[in-house]
Amino acid sequence: MFGRSWQDRVDGFIESRPGEEASLFSEKTGRRHRRVMHVDMDAFFAALEENKNPHLAGKPIVVGGSPNGRGVVSTASYATRQHGIHSGMSARKALRLCPQAIFVGSELEQYTYVSAELINIYHRFSPKVEATSVDEAFLDITGCAHLYGSEENLGYALKKEIRDRLSLTCSVGIAPTKVMAKVASAVFKPDGLTVLDEDGIKSLVYPLPVSKLWGVGPATLIVLEEIGIKTIGDLAACPLDLLKKRFGKCGEALGLIAQGEGESAVLSSAELPLEKSMGHERTLPFDVDDPDYQKATLHYLCDKVARRMRRHNFAGRTVTLKLRWSDFKTITRAITFSHHTDDTLHLYKIVLGLWIAAIKESKKKVRLLGVSVSHLRKKMDNPQLGLFDSSTARRKKETDPTIDRLRDKYGESVILRAYSHLASD
Repeated sequence: MFGRSWQDRVDGFIESRPGEEASLFSEKTGRRHRRVMHVDMDAFFAALEENKNPHLAGKPIVVGGSPNGRGVVSTASYATRQHGIHSGMSARKALRLCPQAIFVGSELEQYTYVSAELINIYHRFSPKVEATSVDEAFLDITGCAHLYGSEENLGYALKKEIRDRLSLTCSVGIAPTKVMAKVASAVFKPDGLTVLDEDGIKSLVYPLPVSKLWGVGPATLIVLEEIGIKTIGDLAACPLDLLKKRFGKCGEALGLIAQGEGESAVLSSAELPLEKSMGHERTLPFDVDDPDYQKATLHYLCDKVARRMRRHNFAGRTVTLKLRWSDFKTITRAITFSHHTDDTLHLYKIVLGLWIAAIKESKKKVRLLGVSVSHLRKKMDNPQLGLFDSSTARRKKETDPTIDRLRDKYGESVILRAYSHLASD
C-alpha cells in the first residue's frame, strides 16, 4: 500500500528503477488479477478557472450559477469547501456560508475540451478507459505496470503527464476493483496517489465509514446501521444471505463489492451499454476542412437531436461525436455528465469541445459528422436545477419549446438558428 502526495515524489521520479512485478494470476483461483486505476481530477472546473485567471489561485471560488438567480454550485475550490460548500448546493446558500466567495460562470465548451484531452492522455497508459463523468475515469491497467517498473510509478507518470500538459492535478487510486480504486483515490485528496493490495484494503479501507462506499446512499445507510454495519469492514464481514434477505440481490452484490468481488470490468465507451440513444449524422457533400462549415453542421445536428429528444420527452447525459476523415478513418469521442440535458445550445457546447480536441489529432479533411446522446431518461415534471443553469440560461431554455411549437405548426424550415442554417437541408 502506498499513500503519498505528488510533491513527495516529483523529484527523482524519472530515475526510479523497475522493481519486481506481482503475479498477474491468483494461485487460489487461477483467475487473472485485475488492476484498476481511478483518476479523479481535483476541483476540476475551479482549477480550470484558476489556470485561466491566475489571480484567483488559492481564493474561495464557486463555479456555477449566480447567487442572485436560481443556479447551483457546479464546483467549489478547496478554499471554499472549508466553509461546507459542495456541488449541487444552491448558489444562494453557498453565498450565505461563504460571503467572500468569488462566483464565476461556467464555460462548458472549455471544460468538455479539456476532458477530451484527459481521455487522450489516459489512452497513453491503458487501452481500456471508462470515463464516468467529465472529471473521473477508470483505467484497466492489468499488465501495464511492467512498462514503468511498478503500479506506483505508472500512477506518478500519469499524474506528471496531466500536470505538464494541462497544469492540473488529480488524485489516483489503484486497486483490484473499480469501487476500491474509487475509494482509494479519495484517501489522500487532493493530488494524492494510493495503491492498494488485499492487505491495504483491510488496513486502510475497512475502517472507513460504509457511506464512503460507492453505491451506499442515504436510505441504504440507515438500514445498514440498523443491523450494526457502520464500516466497510463490517459490510465485508456480514453474511451474504443476511444482506440478500434485507436488500435482495442488491444487498448481496453490495457485500461482494465490499469483499472485493463480483464487480464488472472496466468498459470503453464502445463497450458501454447505451440504454437508449438518439442521434443524427451527415455525410458532407464534399470533403471539408473549413472549420466554420463543420461547426455549422454540428450545430445543425445538435438541433436535430435535441428536438427529437424533446419531442419524445427525453433528456440524456452521454454525448458522442462521430467524425469520419476523408480517408474513411472514423473516430468517436464521448463524454458523460452527471446531469441530463435536452437543451440545443448546451448540447452544442459539449460537442464543440469534443470536436476541437478531435481535429487537433489530424489535419485531414472531414467526410462525415455525427452527434448522438445516450443514457436517456424520461424528463420529470419538476426537474432539479442543472449544474450549469443560471437565470439567463433558464430564459434561453424557453427558446427551444417556442421554436418546437413553431416548427410543429409551420414546418421545420420556418425558423432556423443563425449558425446552423449554413448546413441545413
